Amino acid sequence: MSSNPQAGGHQPPPRLHRAKSWLWEKRGWFAAAIAIMFALSTGYVVWAIQDLPDPNQGVLATGDVIVLDRHGKLIEDWSPAGHYHINLSLDQMGKYAPAATLAAEDRNFYHHGGVDAGSTLRALWVDVTSGGLNEGGSTITQQLVKIQLLTPQKSLERKVHEMVLAVALEQRFSKDQILTMYMNRVYYGHGAYGIGAAAKTYFSKDAKDLTPAQAALLAGLIQAPTAYDPTTHFDLAQQREQYVLQGMVDTNAISAADAQQALAENVKSEFKVQLTARQSKAPHFVDYVLSQLELTFGAAAVQQGGLVVHTTLDLGLQQSADQAVKNGVKDLAWANVNNSALLAADPKTGEILAWVGSANFGNDKIGGQFDVVLAPRQPGSSFKPYVYEAALRDHKITLATTLNDTPTDFNGYRPMDFDNGAMGNMTVRRALIMSRNIPAVEVGQKEGMNNVIALAHQMGITSHLDPGLATAIGASDVTLYEHVQGYQVFADQGKRVDLNVIREVDDSTGKTIFSQKGHDTTVLTPASTYLITDVLKNYQNQWGFGWNRQMASKTGTSDNGKGGIPDSWIMAYNPDIVVGVWVGNTAPDGGGGLIHAFGESVGSTIMARFVNALPPSMGDWYKQPPGIVHGCGAQAQEIFLSGTQGCTPGSPTASPTASPSESPTASPSETPTPSAAPIPSPSPAPSPEPTPSAPPPSPPASPPAPAPSP
Repeated sequence: MSSNPQAGGHQPPPRLHRAKSWLWEKRGWFAAAIAIMFALSTGYVVWAIQDLPDPNQGVLATGDVIVLDRHGKLIEDWSPAGHYHINLSLDQMGKYAPAATLAAEDRNFYHHGGVDAGSTLRALWVDVTSGGLNEGGSTITQQLVKIQLLTPQKSLERKVHEMVLAVALEQRFSKDQILTMYMNRVYYGHGAYGIGAAAKTYFSKDAKDLTPAQAALLAGLIQAPTAYDPTTHFDLAQQREQYVLQGMVDTNAISAADAQQALAENVKSEFKVQLTARQSKAPHFVDYVLSQLELTFGAAAVQQGGLVVHTTLDLGLQQSADQAVKNGVKDLAWANVNNSALLAADPKTGEILAWVGSANFGNDKIGGQFDVVLAPRQPGSSFKPYVYEAALRDHKITLATTLNDTPTDFNGYRPMDFDNGAMGNMTVRRALIMSRNIPAVEVGQKEGMNNVIALAHQMGITSHLDPGLATAIGASDVTLYEHVQGYQVFADQGKRVDLNVIREVDDSTGKTIFSQKGHDTTVLTPASTYLITDVLKNYQNQWGFGWNRQMASKTGTSDNGKGGIPDSWIMAYNPDIVVGVWVGNTAPDGGGGLIHAFGESVGSTIMARFVNALPPSMGDWYKQPPGIVHGCGAQAQEIFLSGTQGCTPGSPTASPTASPSESPTASPSETPTPSAAPIPSPSPAPSPEPTPSAPPPSPPASPPAPAPSP
């Protein structure tokens, strides 16, 4: 055994000993500091909770959400005075609504204090590991504090305030009182604050009479009432309903058998949504803005209010778009068109300038509240530019390459065109401007559909695209929103800037709590996109749209598999604006009928009205970028990517260029005759997109829907 006492003991190092001594000497100062902090915290809590609501009073605590356009003009004021509210006691809320709310928002509500330590630590860990404030972890008590007192800005300081106030709130009120206040104040969408208003708004019944399925659906809306709005996003709302029902089983509020019965209930058929007296100049746009606020700040941002949102919308262009849609639908009434959507954006910034989600927001007959801008639809031939762009970029074709427009069997897939005929050999330029199907499928096969799909996704198409050849002519669904995003890349010469709707958000004191930070990503070269633009600039003249300025454009018409047309489109752009328009026939239940209007008809009505009303400043055009050269010999008038012009050994072989202004060889007989409704520009003859013929069989690799018409 060592005789050295230091060898066997654990004496503290001299430096640690000095630190302990110093702390002991300063103990008085530390005690004073702690006392001051405690006094300040106590004072803060006393000051903060003095205005907390009395649960026996029906006070609706919320402020305005003021939504302004890019010039500071009012789009909509979400004011408490315009919202629907019914104050109820807990027993008046019935058996299922409180249970569903707890299952959705705070399953341990009655078993923890104002703060759930486990959930808070889990949320803190997610925030630390993700490098931001992303996870919730709030109890119902904390959520009530957010709605009642705090701004929606996310910060560590605010989170501390929230927890302190939650603890104080639980000292003052019972759990039942807190739950009552919360359920009387939380927002359910469609202007309904509180479960009493929500039950009336969505189901025209008292809260106490809600079924488990109805209560679960409403409770599921609390997390994000705009994003989960069952009138426009029923599938998402139903997923939340299922989650809540399982939570009700887990908390023993209902049995597993009750949950199964609730899942079988057709809640959608029970909707009797009562529209509030909403005053908005762009309701679908505002709904999307609110959904972005929910994603950024949480649902409490909308519930509490006190926000001024500076958006990207231009109310002047919005009014033009709305009138173009309304009058254009009247123009196309002969074609059984009763609904339309239009989206326009600045291609340089991605800022959305006009958003019309339906022809009439308040018209239940067409399901006007449903936002078609965000609805998946078949784009038809308006998808073809992605196919040609991919092949041009990868030097698989040039604009002078000869394609074969004759009946072709592509390993069992036999696409047809509107005229059931063929136009023989033609150049890529002519095939695109004439919107022929068989050549487009040939290009898709040359390039490889996986490459086409990869480019479309890079350009902004987020929907699933089937790798079958039918996708080359638009048989896979996309939304108008993402289609405009894709064409934005063409319009900005290869740069992608994500579409956006919010420039800045200020709180009630005028402090900016959010500002948009845009950035662009180079997807294509200016030379590569210029080839497509140079072809599509002639589209408006080829089909006689009657526009008052130069645009690049492409139409599309879908096919229901039996020769009927569910959707028609037109996309258009120049350096100043990118626009997409959809038309169709819709019904209140999400269904609808077929139409007789082709994409050309949309171009000469709705798009013509909008383009011709644009300000003169939106009339710029592109200069030929570096990397573009002219061909030689018979191809001297055609343009090429440098190195592909066929004038040097090893370059692709190309055929002589046909005139891009040549008219179609076949006139359709199926084109419907319009009524006397006025159309702003004359219809060309022939129509580019007449009723498609019966579809050919598709191989397993193709989507279930047959190839659409051009």
